[in-house]
Amino acid sequence: MDETTKAIVERVAIRFQRPTRIPSGQMSSVFFDCFQLAPSDHARLAADAVGHLEHDEFDIAVGIAYSGILFSAAVAGGRKVAILQKDGNFFGPDLKGQRVVIVDDVVVSGRHLMDAAARVRAEGGRVFGYACIVDRSGGRFSGETGGELQAPLWSAFQAEME
Repeated sequence: MDETTKAIVERVAIRFQRPTRIPSGQMSSVFFDCFQLAPSDHARLAADAVGHLEHDEFDIAVGIAYSGILFSAAVAGGRKVAILQKDGNFFGPDLKGQRVVIVDDVVVSGRHLMDAAARVRAEGGRVFGYACIVDRSGGRFSGETGGELQAPLWSAFQAEME
């Protein structure tokens, strides 16, 4: 990761004086408000996270509503995009037989990714991997096996939970 990526992520970091409950339910002194990112930021961060992948390695990016939607378009890089809505239904192209990258903005426990993977598989899609802007999981899901996720997690930035 280079200084530009660090500066982009630092720009959306909200720091609290004492640990505060963040949307994941965890207590932290830092929250990453990725809704503040511009489209050019998303493109830069997507290149950092999944730029090493060949264009034909996956077919579709599935953004988890609401926080993963904007980043999913950048991760897709011209491929198809679908949205996993809050009600558990998909909006967008059929997933049957598709190689899918599931996208969220920040990963902490991996629960949203695992839930999304179950929904993708139920629709006949194959989870190729996961992508996020900030990985706060402490490396539990990185690497070739993906840990509990059973597929790799690629991120632009890693940050520990405090």
